[in-house]
Amino acid sequence: NKLGDVQVAAGDLQAARKSFQDSLDIAQRLAAANPSFADAQRDVSVSLERLGDVQVAAGDLQAARNSFQDSLDIDQRLAAATPSSAAAQRDVSVSLNKLGDVQVAAGDLQAARKSFQDSLDIAQRLAAANPSSAVAQRDVIASLWKLASMPEPSVRWSEVAKALRAMHDRGVLAPSDQRFLKMAEERAAKER
Repeated sequence: NKLGDVQVAAGDLQAARKSFQDSLDIAQRLAAANPSFADAQRDVSVSLERLGDVQVAAGDLQAARNSFQDSLDIDQRLAAATPSSAAAQRDVSVSLNKLGDVQVAAGDLQAARKSFQDSLDIAQRLAAANPSSAVAQRDVIASLWKLASMPEPSVRWSEVAKALRAMHDRGVLAPSDQRFLKMAEERAAKER
């Protein structure tokens, strides 16, 4: 995957796609040899996500959708096997957002809205269980942002701004994310 990252950074998507596919092939062989080893299964999921990312960048939305769906399926199996694992639950949330992004790009807004909402539901549960986790709080913001950005949004920008303001006031909003607070507040002001 590291070689693929370098190739993506250099703009060589074809080589990156091959590197990520090679990585996926290896991960799948290892997972098949160790079917009860969760880390091996997760490695397949991560490889599928990386491959999906480069497929999106190359404009191959159907292949990306398939990769993200396969990754999500693995993440959901792992999360079901370890329901108390916040990391496994978060993997599902992240995969849902990636799938939602490609669904938006492909014009399947109904499916994207469901993916984003499902991701938000998981992120909110994780954030409620660990209110001091800036990562968990940021995951909620990411899903809210995606839902507010959609045509006919199910989330208002004022909700996004309120959540970001709460993070800011608690001192858990990263300095690099301060701009998102300003953007959300500007968009919320236009909703009125």
